[in-house]
Amino acid sequence: MRQKELSIWLKLIIVICGLFGLLFCIYFGPETGRNILLNSKNLKTLYNPFITFIWITGIPFFIALVLGWQICSDISFDQSFTVKNADRLKIVSVLSMIEGVLYVGALIYLFVVGRYHTNVLIVLLLILFFSVVISVFTFMLSYLVRKASEIKQDNDLTI
Repeated sequence: MRQKELSIWLKLIIVICGLFGLLFCIYFGPETGRNILLNSKNLKTLYNPFITFIWITGIPFFIALVLGWQICSDISFDQSFTVKNADRLKIVSVLSMIEGVLYVGALIYLFVVGRYHTNVLIVLLLILFFSVVISVFTFMLSYLVRKASEIKQDNDLTI
């Protein structure tokens, strides 16, 4: 697969992820909150904070998608292994960890308030797990891209 084709496929995946993120922030998140929180007497007061939380956690997600788009653009120009892309991947790692911290805060808040629902806890724990996994893997990928960039630069100097 050529660089341009790979870049196009990756950008398509990013667009699909962005659409799913928008659907989640605009429709699925509020509808799920409405079904779970507004139908429960104990959890009705958590609906508005829940919606605000969903929108706040969308910010790092969409920033990471923009950074991924920039990385894909560099891939199409055969500039995959650059320090700039390593830095972008590191930022994505930090953004993913910020998501994790936000969800840990949400879990702590739910336990302190004592108003939690099993389905909400499962969703929060799943998102927390995936944010930590993404953070670890993008940090490792950032390290590898940086090392590959150094090797490429050394090779360019010797030739």
